[in-house]
Amino acid sequence: MVAEYITLDRLATQLSEIKHQHFSGHVVLKSSSGQEWCLYVYLGRILYATGGSHPIRRWVRNSTLAGVDVSIAEDLQARIDGLTNISALTLAELNSCWEYYLLVNWAKQGRISRNALIKQIQTTIVEVLFDIVQAASVSYEQVAREQLSPQLTLIDIDRAFGIAIQQQQQWQQVGLTDILPDRSIKIAAVKEFQQIVSPAAYQALRFVLDGHHSIREIAAKARKSPVVIGQSFRSHLLSGTLSLVDLPDFPSPVARSKYPHGTKPPLIMCIDDSPFVCDRLEQIFREQGYQFISVMDSLKAIPLAISKKPQLIFLDLVMPNANGYEICSRLRKIGAFQDTPIVILTGNDGVIDRVRAKVVGATDFITKPVQSELVTEIAQKYLNPVLAT
Repeated sequence: MVAEYITLDRLATQLSEIKHQHFSGHVVLKSSSGQEWCLYVYLGRILYATGGSHPIRRWVRNSTLAGVDVSIAEDLQARIDGLTNISALTLAELNSCWEYYLLVNWAKQGRISRNALIKQIQTTIVEVLFDIVQAASVSYEQVAREQLSPQLTLIDIDRAFGIAIQQQQQWQQVGLTDILPDRSIKIAAVKEFQQIVSPAAYQALRFVLDGHHSIREIAAKARKSPVVIGQSFRSHLLSGTLSLVDLPDFPSPVARSKYPHGTKPPLIMCIDDSPFVCDRLEQIFREQGYQFISVMDSLKAIPLAISKKPQLIFLDLVMPNANGYEICSRLRKIGAFQDTPIVILTGNDGVIDRVRAKVVGATDFITKPVQSELVTEIAQKYLNPVLAT
């Protein structure tokens, strides 16, 4: 059966009818390019929304903005496994709504405030609707299925759709019609870009304009709207100085694990005062299925390492308060870390630094900027040789 695609005006009418009919269930929407979204509806109002190209990245980003540090939370996979016991959910149910049930669990534990919870759900719903609007036409299906429970908050469907329409219009007005905010930006012409921006701006931007941060993620870090970020880089994209890159989503925490049942993936720690380096390593290793934790305060590094017991440590050489040499030397004096691989990160690939790093007990030494292939090889080399095959 060939899918019938409807226009935005028709979609707005359908959503209004849902509201007036007090419909409960799922609304499944698909674009001609293969994107799929799901709206969870209760009595004509939206409970939650998910889908699109980056559902996991969206959840991580919006959870962080809501004040929940998912990068140093307990292993997400273990949390999801726990939900199957707590809520008696099937794997099929978790595949579609694990985000919502994790929020329910956080609310019960007091890990997220009521206001932050509502804001996260509202932000997520509007973002999903924005992507649906950006698709211009979608197929539409109402499915009368059991609704999510409990109902954390109920969002007016007309109002949320109206906000998404306004945001999409702003996106078009500044000339971003053909740019998807889930795509990343990469410096395509380094020399030309260095001539345009100041040296300080270039040093800051090269970490986010590396093809590994979506426009939405850059906006979240800068505490600005995606429209502002997109508009600021538009001229450089048109000139070819910057280019757009497709960005994969993080792996789903309910996907089949490559580790045996009942075992956890190795934990990797990054000790670096640069949030860009920590974020980059987190993206790389979470995509590989590892657990990851970062600490940017060198004074907290050793207590956190003792608490979390990582199996591999990436350690920046130059940091305020305590440098990498000092931290490495102190870790090696602790019995639990005598054999833990410690990889020094540095922007200066000097012979003296390499020798000194070996003297204090470093296992390996790599230079910045972080290269995905290299750090992945490092992890495979020192953690699980099976992953290298």
